[in-house]
Amino acid sequence: MGRWKMVIGPKLKARNFPNQKTEARIGTNILNKMNGLGRAKYEAVA
Repeated sequence: MGRWKMVIGPKLKARNFPNQKTEARIGTNILNKMNGLGRAKYEAVA
């Protein structure tokens, strides 16, 4: 949820429900693409 709020924002900007559904769908596609790219790999440096 934190990532969603960081990328999309804390609330939907569209006023009517069909547009809110579209906005949520677009945000979900963006997050899925971000997850598909993977996360950074960290290694301990000693």
